[in-house]
Amino acid sequence: MKRRKFLKYTATTGAAFTIAACTDRQATSSSPSGESGALEDIKIAILTWVGYGPFFIAKEQGFFEKYGLNAEILTIEDAASRRTALANQTVQFSISTLDMFAIEAAQGIPATCIMKLNDSYGADGIITTQDVSSIADLRGKSIAVEQGSPSHFFLLYLLEREGLTSEDVEVKYVPTAGDAAVTFAGNQADAAVTWEPYVSQTVDQKEDGKILLTSREQLGLLLDLLTVNSEYAQSNPEAVKGVLKAWFDAVAYWRENPEPSNAVMARGLGVDEQELAAMLEGTKFSDYDENASYFGLNGEAGQYFEVFPAAQDIWLSQDLIEQTVSTEAVTDTSFLEDLYS
Repeated sequence: MKRRKFLKYTATTGAAFTIAACTDRQATSSSPSGESGALEDIKIAILTWVGYGPFFIAKEQGFFEKYGLNAEILTIEDAASRRTALANQTVQFSISTLDMFAIEAAQGIPATCIMKLNDSYGADGIITTQDVSSIADLRGKSIAVEQGSPSHFFLLYLLEREGLTSEDVEVKYVPTAGDAAVTFAGNQADAAVTWEPYVSQTVDQKEDGKILLTSREQLGLLLDLLTVNSEYAQSNPEAVKGVLKAWFDAVAYWRENPEPSNAVMARGLGVDEQELAAMLEGTKFSDYDENASYFGLNGEAGQYFEVFPAAQDIWLSQDLIEQTVSTEAVTDTSFLEDLYS
């Protein structure tokens, strides 16, 4: 399976819900409120991507139950269907890339960002000809990219940081990231924004090709968030905290036990372990400390509060949204702040 074979940001509709891993064990444990009783049923929507693998570890190792939760992990490949499921509380939790959540929030989805799950760690990149040595050198160049995608956001954000806009380059929109790589390889563009395996494959095949930069050097831009239905979060704060704790426990377990953990994740995601290992090379799971830093819980300015509004401004400039919303209105860091108090 190629990276993000099922695109995180697809806007198509009509995809069916697929239960990837669930058991309806009616166990008795401590509820999220700390009282003894039946486990709190929750549902988490994901898609087929390694960045969500620790949820399967959390289920396998009983971390959800540890915090009073009976979790179902639902694989819903279609983004519009995930949004609908979250809005009507068919699921209580769902995933989104930061750039896509900037669009969703502006469109009024009743969701709140509560955690960073992972970073792209070299899986995304910009490939160019040898004469390009910096983002600034892209001025006047033609660049192939998929419109409205994480790649598009990545490009525009980096251009803006260098004082450039989409008007300073020739943007060539293509249907997919794979098409972006093909366009560059066929000498129909001076550069392309794409992801692995296209980044490495294209540079290997194109004599004058090079990797200008990857997401490994630009952490905090291309990443996955966990969102929760806003009404549910207000009514069930302990359940929300339980999900966060289960994730952090799973990440810690994976770091200490990578081989059995990878087997669990591969089985849950429906991919073989070799595919999973390749995807893991470009993914960095986020633990509590990384979340605390990213959301500014350590007293310093959190990168999230700079990148999210920047993403909204970028999409507004591209006419992909009609308005922006306050970052604070769609983000709640209190669950992280109070998690271990």
